[in-house]
Amino acid sequence: MVFDKKSNKKPSLFGKIVVVIMSVITFCLLTGAVIDVQTKRVSLVMVDAFAGSEKTQELTTRQDLVGEFLEENGVELGEFDRVSMLLEDKLYDEARIIIRKGRKFTLNIDGNIEIITTTKKTIREAFEEAGVSVNQVDVVEPDLDSVVVHGMEVSVFRIGYSEITEDIEIPFTSKEVSDSTLEKGKTRIKTKGINGLKRIVYSVTTRDGIETHRQILSEKIIKNPTEQVIAVGTKPKAAPAKPDSKVKETAKTNAGSSLKYKKKLTVTATAYTAAPGKKTASGKVAQYGVIAVDPNLIPLGTKLYVESTDDGKSWKYGYCVAGDTGGAIKGNKIDLYFGSENECLQFGRRSAILYVLE
Repeated sequence: MVFDKKSNKKPSLFGKIVVVIMSVITFCLLTGAVIDVQTKRVSLVMVDAFAGSEKTQELTTRQDLVGEFLEENGVELGEFDRVSMLLEDKLYDEARIIIRKGRKFTLNIDGNIEIITTTKKTIREAFEEAGVSVNQVDVVEPDLDSVVVHGMEVSVFRIGYSEITEDIEIPFTSKEVSDSTLEKGKTRIKTKGINGLKRIVYSVTTRDGIETHRQILSEKIIKNPTEQVIAVGTKPKAAPAKPDSKVKETAKTNAGSSLKYKKKLTVTATAYTAAPGKKTASGKVAQYGVIAVDPNLIPLGTKLYVESTDDGKSWKYGYCVAGDTGGAIKGNKIDLYFGSENECLQFGRRSAILYVLE
């Protein structure tokens, strides 16, 4: 632009701007410099918590989208990696893109199986990230401070504590007293036995609802048992009508049928059970009707009948056979077979009448 030396007018603002632009263009043409308004500066941060590494790269690009930029720089995303921006987001100058390496694991909790993806290093951090709640008493396997391994299985076991109360019967005991008004071999209940009651309070620990431990906190006798007193006759029997010294007697069972027996004994009865198919001392399979006796008193194989001391009104075991022995079964003691421990516990220890059948 040429100014008239004779003119006193100064160049306008527009004129000055035009001069500057023309100067810049001339400079670029002379030096080969190029102004690229599309170039963007981008910070790419790669975070791998599992390896404990974090790497930052300062890059430039002319791409418009985040996905195009990552492809341009050969960045491959894993299936569980997380990116701070969407791949379809517009890229802008001074953008900061953070990529966190991710892993997945299977979580077994509260009866459910969940797939958890995380960018955190430990199970504890992964739980916090995923919002998984774990109580202090719960058991986590592997433990919370274990490093997450891709594809691993993590289990959470809920631990519970409670108190329960149980009332348990205390079986009554029996004793025999002589009674001269009764003939020998006859018995009579003078005092009926009554079971007592004991209350036990337990502390119970459960793991996922299944009891794993039980501890007694307290025991209290609510009712003491009443001892049963059985009168045993001592009066001599009348001379038998027949010369046969082995008098055969007949008794009536509670069901009303006749019972012919050679001997009648008052005994203490307990209960036992055994694994299916287990053989007894006589070679018989342990089952209902095979009872343990003292073989010095009752030979093995003897046919028997067992009922309560009130002529079977309270309970009866019925017909059975002497088929087993036991270290604690001595004298007037017998052991009755039942099919389960629960039945044995319910039976406990009782007085009984044992008939040795013909």
